[in-house]
Amino acid sequence: MLTLHPIDSDALVENFNPNNPTGPQQMVRDFAYEPLWIDNIWNPDKDYPALATSYEIADDLMSITYKLREGVKWSDGEDFNADDVVFTFDYAKAHQDYPMGIDVYVEDTDTGSVVSAEKIDDYTVKFNLKEPDSLAKFALGAIYTLPQHIWADIEDPKNYANTKPVGTGPWTEVTNFSRSSVELCRNETSRYNAENAIDCLRFLQLNGNEQIIAAMSAGEVDWLGTGLTDPEITFTPQSEFNNYWLPPGGDVNLQINTTNAPFNDLEFRKAISVAIDRDTIVDISTFGLTTHTRFPVGTGETYANWFDEAALEPYTWLMQYDPDKAIELLDAAGFVDADGDGFRDNPDGTPISLEINIPNGWTDWINTGQTISENLQDVGVNAVVRTMDQGAWNDKARTGDFDSYIMWTNGGPTPYNTYNPMFNPRNMEKGRVDYQAMHQMRLPEVEAALDAFRSTADPAEQMAQMKNIHVAVAENLPVIGLFANPTWYEYSTRNFEGWVTEENPYVRPVVFEGTRERVIHALSLKPIAK
Repeated sequence: MLTLHPIDSDALVENFNPNNPTGPQQMVRDFAYEPLWIDNIWNPDKDYPALATSYEIADDLMSITYKLREGVKWSDGEDFNADDVVFTFDYAKAHQDYPMGIDVYVEDTDTGSVVSAEKIDDYTVKFNLKEPDSLAKFALGAIYTLPQHIWADIEDPKNYANTKPVGTGPWTEVTNFSRSSVELCRNETSRYNAENAIDCLRFLQLNGNEQIIAAMSAGEVDWLGTGLTDPEITFTPQSEFNNYWLPPGGDVNLQINTTNAPFNDLEFRKAISVAIDRDTIVDISTFGLTTHTRFPVGTGETYANWFDEAALEPYTWLMQYDPDKAIELLDAAGFVDADGDGFRDNPDGTPISLEINIPNGWTDWINTGQTISENLQDVGVNAVVRTMDQGAWNDKARTGDFDSYIMWTNGGPTPYNTYNPMFNPRNMEKGRVDYQAMHQMRLPEVEAALDAFRSTADPAEQMAQMKNIHVAVAENLPVIGLFANPTWYEYSTRNFEGWVTEENPYVRPVVFEGTRERVIHALSLKPIAK
């Protein structure tokens, strides 16, 4: 029994919908529902074919064809084939409010990338694209195929609980469900059974870093991705089996709602950026485990080889702590204390009162939010931290009705994987706002550069387009960069061996959904003889 913790919760919900981002997909994607392809981001020459065994990109970059794995069965015994893959695409097209992660082309709005999925034969599927796209393989490989014989009868997939998942992955059988724990057990039809030493995955209801670390130290959890506070004091001494590795990860940003005042004012955004004491955040709030980000572009040193440093040098001041400059900017833009209450107001005289939303128990981010709140109050901006259950935090983000969030960024093989979700207009629609696009600012020059980036396989042209993106983001500040997060990874050697280590980084070790390699990590573990 491998116990892992990919999401905090006050109570588990009997919902295993693979495209429900509020929690269920953290448990069943990769483990029960497989993608077509598993990109090994850290070791690109060692990818893991999943439901597809190979792919071919057309010379004109207008299509990509996948050869599917033969002999695969769904966990209920039905055959998997090309009909399921084509159905999954068509289903995404028919249910555009159901977040399947497929960039479907929509004629009415002339948006999207993938025009159609075409069955060539029982085990070959061709995806046709609206425009040339050299990066299509990364998105299309991440399609989590649904069984047509089950989902064709589901008319409202967004609200379907899917209490008895049918997948092709190693673990599909839900057992022992309660509000405090649930087990996902072996798929008896899985092709992985010969190598899979783990009978069940167990998910516990845990919430907050302290509770989670205590559970691992007591031998109740094997695999985590939680924020640590001084791990050599608070974590490793708690158990001889506790281990961690924190390789550099993606940026963490202050996501601000630019559709509302005062964040719709560029000068206010500049003032906020220089009002933030990032040294204190890196050294104290996040316990020295994070690293500085040099440029105000929303991504950090993970993609340092994509930076044109000469082009970005003029914007470095925006990442430097300068409260006097913040006051100067705010005064010049008309953000003054109009009513004498000690806090600045909008230029029209309406009061400014901002919330920074953070989940309960996320100690490092709560500390960061409190530091930002104090920094902003020091320059006369009324800002407070509001913590909430992670489920409520998730739900509120989708509405688009908020002031600001501290939020991670998505990673991938190129910066495109961060910027595309950050600036995709369809990720900014009220009621379905994506975590990466919470700023909700349309930047046509970035959208055009992203299109040009994926429309070429020429590295020099891709570099030129990324420079355009970086400069546009620095000029407009749709997000406020804070720091580069560690890749949070903690594991226990009490029950299993074969973990990813710094000496053997065979895959990214992240436990969270969005890291397709996590199923490879789980399958590589072997029980320690007792």
